[in-house]
Order: sequence, then C-alpha cells, then structure tokens
Amino acid sequence: MHFIMDKPRHYYKNTYHHLYNRGANITLIFYESENYLYFLRKMKFCSDKYKIKILSYCLMPNHFHIFLKQTTDEFSITLFISSLLNSYVKSINKKYVHSGTLFESKTKSKHIEDESYFVWIIKYILENPVKANLADSICDWDFSNAKDLIGPRKENLTDIKYVESFFQSRESMIEFLMDKKIKVPYEF
Repeated sequence: MHFIMDKPRHYYKNTYHHLYNRGANITLIFYESENYLYFLRKMKFCSDKYKIKILSYCLMPNHFHIFLKQTTDEFSITLFISSLLNSYVKSINKKYVHSGTLFESKTKSKHIEDESYFVWIIKYILENPVKANLADSICDWDFSNAKDLIGPRKENLTDIKYVESFFQSRESMIEFLMDKKIKVPYEF
C-alpha cells in the first residue's frame, strides 16, 4: 500500500513563500468589492496576529497570490493561512448561503530561497490583473498592493520599506514594476 505524502513545507523563521489558491472548479471566490475588502481586513488581522510580513499580494476574482515572510518560529504560515481562509470561507458561506468548499484544494506554497527571485515574484503577482485584461496597469487594480508600493507611501498590509530594500532604490522599484516591456522570465 502506498501513501501519498504532502511535500514538506519549510515554514520556519526568516523563510519566504509564495502562497496561492483558486476557487473550486476555477469559480469565483470574490463576488463583489466587499468580499475583497473583507479578505484584506482579515489578512491584515492574521498577519499581525501571526507575525507574518506581507510583501506582495493580488486578489483576483477566482484566485489569490500572497508573497510573504515568516518572521518567527512561534507562529507558522500554516496558522496564518488556515485562519485567514477559514474565516473567509465561513463569511462567504453565510452571506451567500453556500455550503461546502470554496477553494480548489489546499493552498499551494512555493518556498522562495533565492533572494534574486524576490523582485520577479513581486512583479509576477502584481501583473496578474493586467495579464487577465482586468486592468491596463498594475496600479489600476484595487485589490493588490501595487498602489501602496508605487504611490505615496502608506503602510497598510505591506512593509513597503522592506520591499524597497530588494531594489537599488525606490525609483528603480517603481520603474521595474511599472515597465510592461520587462517580462517575468519565470513561472511562480
């Protein structure tokens, strides 16, 4: 008899991960603006509670991406994501009188060890709405942290200064993230 084991998740202090999940049968997980805003409020609450540093995120109608850092061994990313998604699913099921699963499967996680990929994963995440023809520019999408990174600094979910540290300067970060001619050479 064979048992299929999940790949080990390397959740420990000072590790970086790209988390993503989508709706069951690729259906919507966000039905209206208030759903996105609720998810973002819960993400803020859970990141504070579990000491998770949010570096980039994008919520799409049928999936989400979050690039983050676990900052302590006391709390793991597992606690963060399970708390966030359980709370979100309960609220959606209650509001729309649904039952059962909202997400396709367990949230996928890619451990990003090479710091040279950090700028690319951020660009990849923020370009999702542009690639899906939902926005002309990364700053036109309300449910990512593009506006926080590109616009006037306002600390919300993202530690902007920390993200800026991956780039030579704030100006180079903005130029890199906004340049549509620079293509992300990796699939994350």
